Amino acid sequence: MNSVLLALVAVIGCALMFAFALRSLRIPAAVGYIITGVIAGPSGFGLINDRELLTHMGELGVIMLLFFVGMEVSLPRLIAGWRIALLGTTAQISLSVVLCIFGAWLFGWSWKSGLLFGFLISMSSTAVVLTLLKDADELELPFGQNALGILLVQDMAIVPMMIVLGIVAGEGPVDSAKIAIQVIGGGLLLALAIWLIRRPSWHFPMALKQSVDKKIMLGLLLCFSAAALTAQIGLSAPFGAFLAGMILHASDQSEWVEEHLRSLYVVFVAIFFMSVGMLVSFDFISTHLLLLIFLTLLVFTVNSGINVMILRLLGETWTMALLTGGLLSQIGEFSFLLASMGLGLGLINTEGHQMAIAVIALSLTLSPLWMLAVRFMLNEQGPDMQASDQERKVQKTVLKEKAVIKNYE
Repeated sequence: MNSVLLALVAVIGCALMFAFALRSLRIPAAVGYIITGVIAGPSGFGLINDRELLTHMGELGVIMLLFFVGMEVSLPRLIAGWRIALLGTTAQISLSVVLCIFGAWLFGWSWKSGLLFGFLISMSSTAVVLTLLKDADELELPFGQNALGILLVQDMAIVPMMIVLGIVAGEGPVDSAKIAIQVIGGGLLLALAIWLIRRPSWHFPMALKQSVDKKIMLGLLLCFSAAALTAQIGLSAPFGAFLAGMILHASDQSEWVEEHLRSLYVVFVAIFFMSVGMLVSFDFISTHLLLLIFLTLLVFTVNSGINVMILRLLGETWTMALLTGGLLSQIGEFSFLLASMGLGLGLINTEGHQMAIAVIALSLTLSPLWMLAVRFMLNEQGPDMQASDQERKVQKTVLKEKAVIKNYE
């Protein structure tokens, strides 16, 4: 037990030190947590070796992140942006797949590998993007709403991607019943959430209001039960947590629950970023350093370029398109799952899998720095892209007042 406590002290101290140092340089604390994971993980000092446990705890952090985002989202604004979210994400995934299949053809690889890599790079990181937006208090701004809508559609696209990869690899016939359950179940859950949100504000039972621990447990129960339900029918668990957050937003206790669960949310999100850092292998990176840096920069450039081009075609300004494209430039956490699935199906070999994992981890680590570069290029204070702190507070106040009026009506 003494060694466990010493390791815990070392990890927390390291995370605090890096987070404080990087925040003073205006770099998000998430980068510090990833660096901590690299140092404390198996390829570092080996303070933490149970990578699987840390990964599962990190997945809980992503679920809680989407739960908190759901409690802050304006449903009318989210629905109003359906065109960018649906059409933009579909076009982005399609174009990524086409480019990767063309690249696979140039290098003499199988088109199936190109399809897998196209799916891999088209998935952005929900945890990184929303953490950046929440830390900068920019979730309510137009480019933040665009990024949120695209991320939600990407999360839902993971299921059809896995089905397509299974078919391509010859895994077996399509399970029509399973697909029907996913489509019908997802539609019913979304319709139920919208119906509950559009109703007048619902209230917690009086018996629960009188106890702090009961309200906390009810909030956690709502979050994880909705996530478990969507995962059970084959959809994304974070998507269910997001729906639960929107439902709780329509209650009379959403601000209270958010305030008291925030510390727990911070811990789990930090664990997620540490688990990403633990995936990095010093030996593999040192052997292929130049190639990995080139591939990571290529991913940033291609993803940003695709998103900027699509958003411009959908009518967004250059500034909005560049900011949204910069936010969505990295490869997301669901790509770890796709890479492992590709390895199991024989679409990539062991070295290709290690390369994919390293590029994903590096893109997550360097994504905040890429976003800082985008902001620097735009001089950070363009008239149509950002707002002052006071303007942001006014925007949030107006949105909350509109929500209150809508619930009352």
